[in-house]
Amino acid sequence: MTSDNDIYRWYADVIVYRIFGLSIACLGIIGGTLSLLVFRRKTLRKKSCSIYFLFLALADLLCMICWLVHFVLPTYDIHLITISNVFCKTFVFAMYLAFDLANYLLTVCSIDRAAIVLFPIKSRQFCHRRMAYTITCVLVLIHTLFNGHLLYGFVVLSAISESGPSTRICMQRMVPEGYQKFFAVYDSYVDVIRTNVIPFIIMSICNIIIINRVCRSNSLRNFNGKSRNRNGKSKRKYEKDRQLTLMLLGSSIAFLVLTLPTEINDIIRSHSSNQLVTEKAYLLTAVLLSLAHLNYAVHFYIYTLTGEVFRQQLMKLWLIKALWPLLSKIFRCKQTSKAVSNETSNITQNYRLDILPTLSKYNENSVSEF
Repeated sequence: MTSDNDIYRWYADVIVYRIFGLSIACLGIIGGTLSLLVFRRKTLRKKSCSIYFLFLALADLLCMICWLVHFVLPTYDIHLITISNVFCKTFVFAMYLAFDLANYLLTVCSIDRAAIVLFPIKSRQFCHRRMAYTITCVLVLIHTLFNGHLLYGFVVLSAISESGPSTRICMQRMVPEGYQKFFAVYDSYVDVIRTNVIPFIIMSICNIIIINRVCRSNSLRNFNGKSRNRNGKSKRKYEKDRQLTLMLLGSSIAFLVLTLPTEINDIIRSHSSNQLVTEKAYLLTAVLLSLAHLNYAVHFYIYTLTGEVFRQQLMKLWLIKALWPLLSKIFRCKQTSKAVSNETSNITQNYRLDILPTLSKYNENSVSEF
């Protein structure tokens, strides 16, 4: 008979990681690949914000691969991370680097949009493609230096189990003791502040500025009637900027909503006197981690919902061009079959309405003759 604790672990491993987690990974990998292909197109690469979105798609893909290897595949008894020390070190380093880059690329993109909104003319000196490539390279270098110690600190260790054979786990080295203390501080306070709190504050401020300026700009434009006097090129430029801003706002709000619960949970756990992880805490952590990784999987779908320019470029991809006629045909067949069934049901209903009075009259005549 299973205990309540076994049920909590079963829910975490099977429902959260194996089913929901695999769905997140599939959606994220498909969406990240399509986002990467769309933002590589020449039409979108003219904007600095699109360059950040391009590298954000790469970081999202790496995040999804790390989520799949570290959390999902072990529930299927596939332990790739413990194959060797090299794989363990490389994977952990790539995981921290991907999460940091994804968060800070979104942060820099928010600053870029806020600068364009606040200083439309002066921002042209800094908010352009070349600067976006430079800033991205600087971010990669900085976060590589910050996380470089993981290449030294993580190794594959054998954990002895009372109920069965020893298991191999990838974790921070136990010797020297100084590194263990350093990693305990780094992985709690430093990581939360650097990776989440700072981006959270910057993105919140930038989003408030962007929303305020966009609302004021729209109200003034409608009041003055200036939108009528724009030429076609100016209208297209304004529309593209507006849609990029909407895509950024959607991604930023998803980051704030989906990652904040995980960070609150990490801070509470770091301050807890009881360091033993219970089964309930294990299930809660699994749910919150799933929500946090969902943030890196939904960017493509946010872009598709909020950006018409993104949808137009998506439809021009060769894969979508090849599949779209088939999807349209299937959709039309479904609509046709549904219309035929509705028409058939209407004819049947009308037939019943027409025949019932006739039958009723016939029955009355039969009774009267009798």
